[in-house]
This record gives sequence, C-alpha cells and structure tokens, in this order.
Amino acid sequence: MTEQTAPMKQTEPNAPTERFPGWDWDDPDTLATRLDAFSELVATCDQLEARPGALPHDHTDFRELGITGIEFAAFRTAHPEGLGTDLATLRSPVAATEPGTLYRVDGDRWFTRLDISEPLPFADASVDWVYAEHLIEHVTLPVAVGWLREARRVLRPGGVLRLTTPDLARYLVGYATGDGFLAKHRRRLTTLGFGPPMPDRPAFLVNQIFRHFGHQWIYDLDELRHVLTLAGFTPEQIRHCAYRQGLRPDVADLDTAFRTDETIYVEADR
Repeated sequence: MTEQTAPMKQTEPNAPTERFPGWDWDDPDTLATRLDAFSELVATCDQLEARPGALPHDHTDFRELGITGIEFAAFRTAHPEGLGTDLATLRSPVAATEPGTLYRVDGDRWFTRLDISEPLPFADASVDWVYAEHLIEHVTLPVAVGWLREARRVLRPGGVLRLTTPDLARYLVGYATGDGFLAKHRRRLTTLGFGPPMPDRPAFLVNQIFRHFGHQWIYDLDELRHVLTLAGFTPEQIRHCAYRQGLRPDVADLDTAFRTDETIYVEADR
C-alpha cells in the first residue's frame, strides 16, 4: 500500500463496523491484502499522456521539463515543479503506466514508476530537492539506506532531502505515560474514516504502527540520523524540523495535515 493515499472522509466519527464488512484490525495480514486492493482502486487519474523518449537523466533534462525535484510515493505531486513517483501502476480510463516512461498526469503533473529498492535512473546532481512522506517505514533498513544513498547522489550541492515518518518516540511516550496521544490518534483515524474504529487497547495502538499498512521499520530521531549518516550525510547536515517548516517552504508545504499528530519531520542537506 502507498501511504500517500489519504483515507476517505466519513460523515460520522463512529461509523458502525457494518460499513467495513470483514474488517478485522487484529488480523494485519488479511488487512494488508485489502489495503493493497484499495491502493489499486485509488491509483487513478483522468488522463495519462506518455512522453516519447527516455526518462530525464541529468539536471539539464529536468530543467527543460520544468522539474526541480522528486516526490516519492506520490501519484500526483502537489509541487508544480515536481516529478511524482510510485512503485504502483497509475491508471486512466484508457491507459496504464509502465516502468521507464515519463507521463503527464491530467495535463499538469509529471509521473514515472520507480522502485526505491533499485538504483535511481538519474545522473548525479540532477535535482534540487527530494521529498518522501511516510515512505521510509515501508521498506527494510538495508533498502532504506540504499534509497537514501541514491537520493543523496541525485541531489545537487545545496539541495535538500525532506523525510516524514511515524515517530516511534511519540507512540512509546504515549504508551508509557498515558498522556492521551494514543486515544487522540485513534479518534483522529476514526474521524478520517480509515476503517472502523480501532481497538482502544494501548498495546494494540502501539503494535499497529509496526504491523499494519505494510510497515517494516519504525523510526525515532536517532534512528533517522543513523540511516541518513549511513547514506553519506554528515550529522551537521541533518536537522529535526516542524510541520511545514524547513529550508525550502515549497517543499515543506508538501506535508499533509492529517498526519501531523504522529509524524516526525527531518531534513538533510547535500
């Protein structure tokens, strides 16, 4: 499942379980199959136009297309100068994306399919920014480090990488202190309509961030610093940020509001 997809809003915060037949929060593996199917349903657009030729390769190619950066896990980036990417297939009523091809989505955004477990098909120092919201937790630690190393490679000097991901510390502090975070987060997800209400058991609310949604590894600030350092960034280049605050306002503005309560925001400079 690509977590870039926002949940459907429901009109009643406490919608009955009957709205979600067969949904069992205590069965992560079965839910993963359902969520994968849901992701396929939402990976749609009105129009897909394939651009002839190869993908943009270097900084000049990107600039000629008006692209300054890459947003990962985004079928349709909100950045007007961004290239959206995702592993999943994006479909229009008459077409579907194929790897290795650049597409114009609905006439005003660029998209290509990429697998972050593989080297990026771009030259060194190609783009000015890289953004990924709630992506890194979906891959194993070795894949994460390899992808971050590639992100650093394609960034131009002075460029910025911005990551957001669920904050392990927020969950564990909420569990250990009973500060109300877990209950508030549960209510937030219910209001957003992301399935029926979750169980209110504290242990479940911690476990779900590890076991649901295809998550592989959950980070706190120190763990993010660790993988970024392994990828080649220096400690001085890494900083903890706040929601929609960062080196480049146009990139920080890609943060989505519905994730703020659980999210940690980190940037790394090239």
